[in-house]
Amino acid sequence: MTTTVALQKCSGYDFDTVYEAVQQLLQLVPPPDVRGKTVLLKPNILSPKKPECAVCTHPVVVGAVVKAFAGLGASRVIVGESPAVGSSIAAAKAIGMYEEVINNGGEWADFGAAQINVDCVQGKLVKSFMFAGQFAQADIVVSLAKLKTHQLMSYTGAMKNLFGLMVGLKKAQTHYRFPSKKEFGMFLVDLNIAAHATYSIMDAVVGMEGRGGPGNGDPVHLGFLAASDNIAALDWECSSIVGYNPHDIVYLEDALQRGIWFKSPGQIQTAGCAVEDVKPASFKIVKDAVPVLREMLPSWLDTAAKAVFSRHPVFTGKSCVHCGRCIEICPVHILSFAADKKNEKHVVASDRSKCLHCYCCHEICPANAVSLRHFY
Repeated sequence: MTTTVALQKCSGYDFDTVYEAVQQLLQLVPPPDVRGKTVLLKPNILSPKKPECAVCTHPVVVGAVVKAFAGLGASRVIVGESPAVGSSIAAAKAIGMYEEVINNGGEWADFGAAQINVDCVQGKLVKSFMFAGQFAQADIVVSLAKLKTHQLMSYTGAMKNLFGLMVGLKKAQTHYRFPSKKEFGMFLVDLNIAAHATYSIMDAVVGMEGRGGPGNGDPVHLGFLAASDNIAALDWECSSIVGYNPHDIVYLEDALQRGIWFKSPGQIQTAGCAVEDVKPASFKIVKDAVPVLREMLPSWLDTAAKAVFSRHPVFTGKSCVHCGRCIEICPVHILSFAADKKNEKHVVASDRSKCLHCYCCHEICPANAVSLRHFY
């Protein structure tokens, strides 16, 4: 493992343009030798929204990476994901990712019932994980991420993407186990240690900015792809490029402190095009409304501050398509359908005080029917 991040300009999602850029990345920072091995690619499919919404790793990027690893001699290139709700194969077909995978020599893996236990001796909070069964088939794991903002964690990229190795609603349950931002960040680092991804590629041709990320933010043209054999270094560099201070992203700071991927940000180098050539003129980052201070407050005052400063899910009946995904994904099971005086269904919360502010309902909603608002 190096501490080098490859950067390559890429203007759009024309297949030949993307494929050439991916090949350049793989030359700048080579992946492990994949000849005769099985490669598992983990893209980001949060929900089956159109590629131009920038919610998912773009299908063309996935197809180009499949073709590139097959060209390097991999015996199998498996692509798999586990959306919080529903079938990944249905989502992959809806956005065109399935077709790109198959047409470029890959196999689609629908993460489902078969799961395996993966030990994490170095974990701070978690000593073992249940991952999708296909993880056991892989010689090499590649995180194939989308650069986006995130309501809870501020930024999401290659490390957060591997959360999808856990199957379905088990992901939502972790928000109940680790409700604070700091704990959830430590959990993510533990998960990345267990997953041991040896290569990562970032789709930042079109990213997502603003407080609606990762599911309902604003698409923004960034015009680059990035790659590294060091997943934490990739996220550190990409988050910095769009304007974050990586020290403020709790899981990146925790990864730094553990010293597994690098011991100092000064060790991170870039190859390919210059950072200045891909740095956007503007990018709307997500900041924590009450940083660090919450760690210092007594519990009763923290509860009051959370009620005042946190944004809360609000369900809009007019936009709701009554799919029930928010109800299914809620880790504390406080959401349900209720009929109003006109006998129209609406999503209601039985006890808002139990809300974890994980924003899973906001992320998963396919109709933008969940907004996040302050109540003061």
